Amino acid sequence: MVRRMKHRGPDDEGFVLFKAGTNEFKSYYGDDTPREVLEENLLYTPKEKYHYREDYSIALGHRRLSIIDLSAKAHQPLCDESGRYWIVFNGEIYNFHELRERLIRIGYSFGSNSDTEVVLKSYMAWKDDCQNHFNGMWAAVIWDNLEKKIWISRDRFGIKPLNLVIQNGFFAVCSEIKSVIDITALKPNKKEIFAYLLQGPNEAIAETFFENVYRFPAGHSAVYRLNDNHRELVFKKYWELEEPDCFGAFSRKKALNYAEEYYSLLKDAVKIRMKSDVQFSCALSGGLDSSVITFLASENLKSDRNSGSSLITVSNVYDDKNLKEYDESEFIDLMVNTHHIKNLRSSPENTAVLKMNDIGLWCYENCYDDFPVSAMNTFKLCKENNIKVNLDGQGADEIHAGYTRYWLNYFSAKYFFEADYLLSIVLSPLKLTEKIRAMLKIGYFGTAARPVSELLRNKLDKDYLILRNRYDQSDKIDIDLNQALTLSIKYNLKKLLRNVDCYSMAYSVESRQPYMDYRIIKMMQSIPASFKMRKGWSKYLSRFAFSNKLPDRIVWRKDKLGWPQPTRYWLENFVGKEIVNDINSSRFLRELLDPFNGLDLKKVKSDKSILRFYHLARHFEIFYKKKYPLEAP
Repeated sequence: MVRRMKHRGPDDEGFVLFKAGTNEFKSYYGDDTPREVLEENLLYTPKEKYHYREDYSIALGHRRLSIIDLSAKAHQPLCDESGRYWIVFNGEIYNFHELRERLIRIGYSFGSNSDTEVVLKSYMAWKDDCQNHFNGMWAAVIWDNLEKKIWISRDRFGIKPLNLVIQNGFFAVCSEIKSVIDITALKPNKKEIFAYLLQGPNEAIAETFFENVYRFPAGHSAVYRLNDNHRELVFKKYWELEEPDCFGAFSRKKALNYAEEYYSLLKDAVKIRMKSDVQFSCALSGGLDSSVITFLASENLKSDRNSGSSLITVSNVYDDKNLKEYDESEFIDLMVNTHHIKNLRSSPENTAVLKMNDIGLWCYENCYDDFPVSAMNTFKLCKENNIKVNLDGQGADEIHAGYTRYWLNYFSAKYFFEADYLLSIVLSPLKLTEKIRAMLKIGYFGTAARPVSELLRNKLDKDYLILRNRYDQSDKIDIDLNQALTLSIKYNLKKLLRNVDCYSMAYSVESRQPYMDYRIIKMMQSIPASFKMRKGWSKYLSRFAFSNKLPDRIVWRKDKLGWPQPTRYWLENFVGKEIVNDINSSRFLRELLDPFNGLDLKKVKSDKSILRFYHLARHFEIFYKKKYPLEAP
């Protein structure tokens, strides 16, 4: 099971098995367990190689990507000194040093310098409340071998993936669904597959592409008791996004105060995410968000006299002269030369698009709308240069109103006669028809291309589609800007967080997002919309805060795309024929999706709709015909 997730943790593996009726346990090692782990004489370090044991009914398995405390003492599964509490943990707790000191003061001791042990001891000290002390991203499972119960926790925003498999008396918690494909039969979840074809991917709902497999909800913990005859999984929400402050007039004095507070918080969020015992980098795309993260990381290194290291940035670019509109080297160079930063860059190979796409599907386990090439090529560059940690700008658009669609929410609000509002109508980067539609609160509700929509209409579970649509607010414009941002953080953002986690982990790289620090999001929720969009500028507060720190051409840039890629160019020149052939020959699309039979691909002008069919065809080949990709190219 854990071998299927080797890409998430190539540095170590470990297992521990328990008997339900006794306190007995047994630790094991595998082929990838380092020798120094076997030589360490700790309660949780294994002494015997794993072999199948029917007399044990509970098991914990772990693959490790070593980032904090590279020693054998940070091996997982890890237990406390008594052997009662055991943990498997994925993620990072950025404030673990502070928590460790607090725990020591109240009597706890530590055998390692890992954040994993801090999570375990925090649970022992504070039980459920420990989650509220964590600043980070995590998926954690703790087994209580005395009370025979499992405690499960996922971070506030769902940055780290976590899935539940419940069927035929079998219960599993796993970072990736593929963990269980060798021990239980997975079946396609047709209602979610149909909904994907019409609406696209959705990571905010519990349903997945597989029957009886569910996403564990973000901001929740749960307990599963083996001593309970009902074996019920009991959930508890420990965190909720606060309601936003929607209204309030702009003033320069307030803007200065907000900018100062924001700058200080974000600088600290970057600083604590730079903590690592391995090489880290920053993704630099040439846009405002990645440039801000890069600048703050550089400033933190300058103020740390003991660091002795220079900042490394990584960039996906396009060398092909036919793809200049997708290449942002000009802005990357501007940032690098202004702040004297080392930059590594790479252009993806056109011939590797489909191979990289298969790896993406294998790690994503859902299906997406486009190719994952630009993002994956960035993390490939990290791996080639022995970089294990990368900071990126996910979440900035959702808290700062960075997407063009947010102007629709801004214009649909009741500000009609305010000067800033009228000026924004003139200066915003929208067509006149879009501005008028927004003011009249006329939304855009199209989803898939018309031929696809017509074929699917009679196949969809309408109640399920309504339920699913609650978690996708991209077309909802009749609400205030801050309300729209709140819905985006709660629901739409989860898809992007899942993307960056799976694409980075495909190359054994941990992606960290300073903008997703809960302190920053809490602050931004308290700031009125008038400070986020102003005089035709989105991300106004961020631009204002960094206007004297970064080049003006980056701060006041309006044309940023964000990991752009030439999808149409690839379809027309490199992969189009192979994609059409795979769609036409797909038994999965013919037999399971039936509506495909009447589809004339020539009538489908949308690249997005064509790729949805292709991704489904490849998903079936990978997960049901077991054509598993071996490693990322």
